[in-house]
Amino acid sequence: MTDTVVITFPYSRTDAEHIAAFLGADVVEYTADIFPAVFSGRKRIVALMSMGIVVRKIAPLLVDKWIDPAIVVVSPDLRFAVPVLGGHHGAN
Repeated sequence: MTDTVVITFPYSRTDAEHIAAFLGADVVEYTADIFPAVFSGRKRIVALMSMGIVVRKIAPLLVDKWIDPAIVVVSPDLRFAVPVLGGHHGAN
């Protein structure tokens, strides 16, 4: 297990694996409870999905900017990568 995880849907798995290979990260497929499962155990989360899903799933998990992991959302078309959380921890 690495400090970084890429969360994706099955149809984006190939793209997620390319991102993960570049980052030295693990890939996990999205489930309804994946964010709570990885939130406290990883330093960095890359989510290959829409921003709305990520914001709704992480909102109840937020504790403190010095504790929460850095989170970057990559748009499904791979055109944009937006730091959502943890700019001071490398998300930017």
